Amino acid sequence: MNPKKTLTVRLNKSFVGYLEQNQQGKFVFTYSPENNIPLSLSLPIREEAYEDKECRGFFEGLLPEGEQVRIDIGKKYGINPKNEFSLLKTIGYDCAGAVSFTDYEETPKKLRNEFIAVRGKKFTDDSLEEYINELPRKPLLTSSEGLRLSLAGAQDKMAVVLVDGTVSLPFKDVPTTHILKPAIKGVEDSIENEYICLKTAKAMGLNVCNCEIRSTKNLKYLLLERYDRDVQDGKVRRIHQEDFCQAKNIISSFKYEREGGIRIKDCYEIIMQTKTPAVSALELTNRIIFNYLIGNADAHGKNFSILYTENGILLAPAYDILCTAIYPNLTKNMAMKIDKYYEPDKIYPRHWERMADSVGISYTQLRKMILKMADKLPFELVEVAKDVDSPVSSKLYEFVKSNCDRVIGRFTTKSGA
Repeated sequence: MNPKKTLTVRLNKSFVGYLEQNQQGKFVFTYSPENNIPLSLSLPIREEAYEDKECRGFFEGLLPEGEQVRIDIGKKYGINPKNEFSLLKTIGYDCAGAVSFTDYEETPKKLRNEFIAVRGKKFTDDSLEEYINELPRKPLLTSSEGLRLSLAGAQDKMAVVLVDGTVSLPFKDVPTTHILKPAIKGVEDSIENEYICLKTAKAMGLNVCNCEIRSTKNLKYLLLERYDRDVQDGKVRRIHQEDFCQAKNIISSFKYEREGGIRIKDCYEIIMQTKTPAVSALELTNRIIFNYLIGNADAHGKNFSILYTENGILLAPAYDILCTAIYPNLTKNMAMKIDKYYEPDKIYPRHWERMADSVGISYTQLRKMILKMADKLPFELVEVAKDVDSPVSSKLYEFVKSNCDRVIGRFTTKSGA
């Protein structure tokens, strides 16, 4: 084992195993003989090592997806942006969930307690605005010395902490508690769009992450509470999680079903391994319906996750929900097809019925759920949007009302079958 090409892998304080980079540049992961905690549904505990093709989906899935983000990180730290092992070694201290990577020489005894005091340097409006403006050039706070943060996903974002309610730069080794998402370039009022969609989902009874819109003097941003963090009495603890691509060992670049990514059937297979499969299946079904009705074509495998808690595996709260259908420059095709189709306007009741049969749920119940949500959704959206001053509110309502009316028509008329 080459210490320079080996990382220790931990979940909070627990030493899990070693991730190596072999002479061919491939990943090799080996569980510690003393470990009894699995990292992933795709990595059940076993004595023999996992080769690259068996484990890359999980480990690569902890890194940011965007090529430019990786290039900027490489420039900052003087590493090859295409070397995913080097990226994990450099920025893998604070990943999604409870996974962290440290140098081989660091022993488990050096780890701090699972609960760590939430401390950081408070941003002023001016300094926060500067950081947000720098994100396209200096992603993940790479302009700050001592921080090692990794956020999966393709969008510019910041991992931060709240100190006395103020967005703050976390001190070294303090797990972040919130995600700050600025406006998406080229996507009009993306902040308000995502806020309305998430709040509407919550009003419809879905389990979603908490969020709020905040602003500096000149910029708005969406602040989301991390569902993979447990904050108590001013201290924070990581909670292990993985997205559905990781759970199936699918690399991020293949996250869409068309590219070999997660299918709806895979989603149901994953949640069948949660502590309460029936409850999880009901929640998952509602999310699929909601994403369809709200016009979210980007509900891919990395936007669904599970949490590993003391009470067992649970479906994580919903996140990254926004109406993509109102933007002419974005695809209308769904990330996961229903029956045979990615195109929303080609979906009829018979396709929902075939989907239900393929995943083992009741079509009669599914039909009731679709009609109930389609009937209620436009009114809930209007209520949420009342508090949001943005032109996107009316665009969202017009699309959702039209879509829901179309769906109701197809389910209630003979010609719509």
